[in-house]
Amino acid sequence: MLRCIIVDDEFPARILLKEFIEKVPTLELIGSYKSGLEALPVVQAGGVDLMFLDIQMPDITGVNFLKMLSVQKPLVVFTTAYSEYAIESYQLDVLDYLLKPFSFDRFMQSVSKAMQRISQREAVAASAQNQASAMATKQAESAGEEDNTASLQGEVSHNAGVMLVKADHKIIRVRHDEILYIEGLREYITIFTITGERYITLESLRNLEETMPASEFMRVHKSYIVRIDKIRALYGNQIKVEGVNEYLPIGKSYKDIVQSKLFEQN
Repeated sequence: MLRCIIVDDEFPARILLKEFIEKVPTLELIGSYKSGLEALPVVQAGGVDLMFLDIQMPDITGVNFLKMLSVQKPLVVFTTAYSEYAIESYQLDVLDYLLKPFSFDRFMQSVSKAMQRISQREAVAASAQNQASAMATKQAESAGEEDNTASLQGEVSHNAGVMLVKADHKIIRVRHDEILYIEGLREYITIFTITGERYITLESLRNLEETMPASEFMRVHKSYIVRIDKIRALYGNQIKVEGVNEYLPIGKSYKDIVQSKLFEQN
């Protein structure tokens, strides 16, 4: 169950979002507010998973409201009638951007993204806990013994077109040509593959980028590395990856590189 709030100065917009939320069993509406200042204490108190946030509001814009949040931010879906804010939404790591008027089907696409992101966070947390427990057990049971995985430096290494990944108490061989993209979330990464398998392990995207072959993989966003030959289309500030339903964002600082390298004729 995702705990949601609505922040929008327009009464009809709040009513529509309330009706949409109430249709979805996995969503719980815990508050509806006409300004960011009204919603601020609720967000800062924690417990909000998903926020539907209007951008153009009289007291404080949705963009400025989001920037002033000092606590861990909930997932945010911008709702606005102005398409020119789309670029800034990706710079703020907003989950999705709903352009008014939007349909229930389009609303559900945002909800699906939120559910996927929450599931990923929970998987990362569970993986971290499992790895910590496994490490503690291993140290207690085999103190002084040689680690038989010592040949794998860190949690990820590469060997002749294969990525060796420590995940789920195993060393997993993931071929480079099986990878669609890699998403970074704080100190963890999730590797998405063409088979539908996902591997979560302790590693920073920055460190991984330095070891990935530049001829095969490309950083397109602060949170994403994509296999180049899996990129199929460019749409504004997003790219379409083969076999992936949703578009991936392109970071502002990466857009020129992506466009010139992949989509401009020589």
